[in-house]
Amino acid sequence: MSQKTKTTSILFVNIYRFLLILSLYSSARFIFFFLNSTYFPDADVITLFLGGIKFDLPAAIYTNAIFVLMSLFPSQARYNKMYQNVIKYSVFIVNAITLAMNLADTIFFKFTSKRTTASIFQEFAHEENGATLFFRFLFVDYWYMTVLWVVQMFLFIVAYNNVVLTKPRVKQPVLKYTLIHSVIFLVSAGLLGGAARGGFDGTTRPISLNNAGEFVKKPLEMSVVLNTPFAMLRTINKKIAHKRTYFSQEELSKIYSAYHHPNQEKPQKKMNVVTIVIESFGREYVSAMNQDPLDPNYVGYTPFTDSLIQHSKAYVNAFANGRKSISALPSVIASIPNFYSPFVLSHYSTNSINSIASVLKEEGYYSAFFHGAPNGSMGFEAFMNVAGYDDYYGMTEYNNDDDFDGTWGIWDEPFLQYYAETMNTFKEPFLSSLFTLSSHHPFKIPEKYEDTFKGGPLPLNRGTQYTDYALKRFFETASKMPWFKNTIFVITADHTNQVYYPEYTTSLGLFKVPIIYYAPGDENFVGMDSTITQQIDIFPTIMDYLGVKQDYISFGSSAIDSTEKHFAVNFLDPGTFQVTEGDYTLGFDGEKVTFMYNFKTDRMQEHDLKGTGLAEEKQLEDLAKGIMQEFSERAIDNRMTARGSEE
Repeated sequence: MSQKTKTTSILFVNIYRFLLILSLYSSARFIFFFLNSTYFPDADVITLFLGGIKFDLPAAIYTNAIFVLMSLFPSQARYNKMYQNVIKYSVFIVNAITLAMNLADTIFFKFTSKRTTASIFQEFAHEENGATLFFRFLFVDYWYMTVLWVVQMFLFIVAYNNVVLTKPRVKQPVLKYTLIHSVIFLVSAGLLGGAARGGFDGTTRPISLNNAGEFVKKPLEMSVVLNTPFAMLRTINKKIAHKRTYFSQEELSKIYSAYHHPNQEKPQKKMNVVTIVIESFGREYVSAMNQDPLDPNYVGYTPFTDSLIQHSKAYVNAFANGRKSISALPSVIASIPNFYSPFVLSHYSTNSINSIASVLKEEGYYSAFFHGAPNGSMGFEAFMNVAGYDDYYGMTEYNNDDDFDGTWGIWDEPFLQYYAETMNTFKEPFLSSLFTLSSHHPFKIPEKYEDTFKGGPLPLNRGTQYTDYALKRFFETASKMPWFKNTIFVITADHTNQVYYPEYTTSLGLFKVPIIYYAPGDENFVGMDSTITQQIDIFPTIMDYLGVKQDYISFGSSAIDSTEKHFAVNFLDPGTFQVTEGDYTLGFDGEKVTFMYNFKTDRMQEHDLKGTGLAEEKQLEDLAKGIMQEFSERAIDNRMTARGSEE
């Protein structure tokens, strides 16, 4: 055994130890990939492994931060042998556990096709022979994984002990020592915090499982990028979709199904598709959708959108499926509702999914997504990769920081012009999607428009006016493009925001958004429609309008198919599932109905009709149960694509 290396450099020791910890994650990833390589035949191994470091860092920081900070704490007590032993043996124990988790998942993956999340504690909570299965797993069925664990930990311990921290021989003044090492401590803590978060940019959310999609070609490859400790830690306290058995499969198929088998006789159109999701664009702000307001003093803020609606198919009873931006894109693009928690933060975010992009790709479409924020913001780039989009255009591709709003990204007006001009370079047919950002807190608008857009009683109102104007300028430019007439545009909001009029404060009003379909080449596809629809209906509606023949999974329905159920679903805290169909909206907590209102005659939801004997109560309760059962089964069993389904 080599002689121990003694050093007085606290930075060197900590960096060395941290790199050793990361090496455990990398070696476990290599074993994971090697033993499961048949699942990843076309994988870009280098990209997957380099991407994995982004997730190893937070996992290692979360589990070892106390020990690293103990080592960096600006006190000479850290050179004490007992102090160092506490750190050492704690590091050995913690990382022995995290390594075991990664190695165990190498085997579990063959059965689950994904990394293990915190849901395992609930899934096996009532397993009476859990201890027996555990020991059989370790010493009988997969004994070689136990051997690999022992070997790796032995090498780790040897390498750890090879570098020993010793007290400096030259004694510094206490004040100077404390000041210097306090700075080191604070800087190191800041760097650790940024690495654990996944970045230092102000628009970066703490990375989640879904962010692994940034590095993959196929959703299954996300399991290589991720590590099990990270997957477990990021899903602790995340609500899961418990499997429901309200109905037999035969009964369920009559009540609700997410499996769509399109009409094979319908003629197909090879039209371009443009989906525009506008930040915080609640129905409250759109005059054309408030022709009968409860408040006689109602004022709207969207003159251009109002004019566009006159030439569009617009749905006045349209709803968002969530209340956060990160919920919107899975709903609009992939027809996945916000179920207990946003899909991209859920236990199921590494599932294989289908989307508008993945289905249209089979029809020969090119696809691109646009968002004016720094690339990677909100995890959109990762999700678009998983959803099957070919390219991503963000602040990096825009490449002009002169149009930066100082907070979120590029102002809507110039970015929407860039959007139109870039689409003019695409080969038809194409799918493009945009998410705007200017109508967001802190609700700033460009200085040159300070005297143009006066707003209203809410800080958001000026931002809404500005984005509506940016939309007008976009259509002025796009209408001159050769692809314009052969395009269907879809405009909606990610969610609602600030509320001024009371009718938008109800459990249903909080989700009211516009959904507008504009086909400039189709004069028959116009009119205000009262059909109930929602964000997750956009995917199937587009497929229906285009006459696409492929089977697909969608938790919504086509808004233009009169033979389908037309409903809307939302989750309300702390766990009420709200279903709206016909004239009624109903709350269901998984066991019982919690409320029921006629939302057309009782817009303020003041008269609870629960338990009054209405036949619609049973119908809506069954629909709620059917949706919950169908979603939970497909999410848990990873059957969220037509190819992965057994119908």
